[in-house]
Amino acid sequence: MDTIAETIKFAGFGKKKAMAKQIQMFDDRLTEQGETLLAVCASVKGIKQLYVTDKRILLHEIKGIVSNDERSIPLTSISSINIFNKLVYSTIEIVSTGNKAIIDDVPAHIALEIKSGIENLKAMAKTSTAPAGKVEKDMFDVADEIRELKELLEEEFDAKKKQLLGI
Repeated sequence: MDTIAETIKFAGFGKKKAMAKQIQMFDDRLTEQGETLLAVCASVKGIKQLYVTDKRILLHEIKGIVSNDERSIPLTSISSINIFNKLVYSTIEIVSTGNKAIIDDVPAHIALEIKSGIENLKAMAKTSTAPAGKVEKDMFDVADEIRELKELLEEEFDAKKKQLLGI
């Protein structure tokens, strides 16, 4: 599942463009920092967003017009990921050494995808019996493949947009 597309889809009427712009802004910033954005989820109101990269988790909270709060948790420090279900929405709680990130009211299927993705990233880093260079290479290969898929998606989007606009 593409959690980015799902998060934009569930942003609600009138908020989809703003959510897409917010995600793109984070993706650009993370790319500049040498990270790959792998997954995203947001609370129903969009005030809190959780970004999963190949290196860390970022919890971003909009506090006001010009005020934001951001918490970063390295993947290696995550001790548990808990999901608490409430009908169709869930709460994700990510616990690490001395830190906790909680995001409420995330569509349940996206919450499960986020948890699974983080656990897979941690398992890739932990269970490999290969030397450290091999683990980094495997994660790098996955990140490269995700970047390539994203570029394909953008190319398809641009082509479809031009077709619909008659350009």
